[in-house]
Amino acid sequence: MGELVAERTWSVQGVTIDLPVRIRDAELAGAVFTARPAEVSALLAGTGLRPFLLAGRAVSLLMLVHYGEWVLGSYDEVGIGLLTRGPRGRLGLHVVDLPVTGELTREAGQDIWGLPKWLMRCELTFHGPTASVTVHDGDTFVLRTTLRAGRVKVPFPVRSRLRTWSKLDHGAQAGVLLRGAAPMTLHAPQLGRGTITVELGEHPMADRMAALGMTRRPLLTLHTTRLTGDLDAFDPVG
Repeated sequence: MGELVAERTWSVQGVTIDLPVRIRDAELAGAVFTARPAEVSALLAGTGLRPFLLAGRAVSLLMLVHYGEWVLGSYDEVGIGLLTRGPRGRLGLHVVDLPVTGELTREAGQDIWGLPKWLMRCELTFHGPTASVTVHDGDTFVLRTTLRAGRVKVPFPVRSRLRTWSKLDHGAQAGVLLRGAAPMTLHAPQLGRGTITVELGEHPMADRMAALGMTRRPLLTLHTTRLTGDLDAFDPVG
């Protein structure tokens, strides 16, 4: 288990991690979906969070990311997130699944940021604005998807700062609701309605994706060949 050894400094698997950490080179494809509020509320049970609603629908996100070499190594990541309201009604992103291909980032993600990372086998490829991924949990098939981003090309960097919420029942900060922020810059992103194909296996993550409407055409898609940003500590709420 990771250990906080000094203010804003962790030791994980013998690696010293000083916060904030800088993401210098990541490629990302993502899609935004709408879902029934009842399905999202069920996934948020016990977190103290509630769904953010847009025209009466909850909002979910699918994220496919390849990280170039940085403090947590080079690895692939597949994320399912929900837009939620936290304490005082504050909007933020809560991640419910975040499988990764690296042991260091799995343990660091769980202990430092309370993120639901688990180890997967994965084949993730990018061909221009199209991303394809196949995910296995051990020998169990989880999902296969191909996502093609929309056609609108933004010729300048897009900066965002989205609040984050996390809460795990295990790890160094088990049972604690954490609040953070993820300031990111998407360099020349491509976005629009886009398309997606999804094949799901028999697995809890696949069940969650089905419940969140991730087999239907997304509301929005995006792709960027370069994502950068800083990831700082998440603070306990209350």
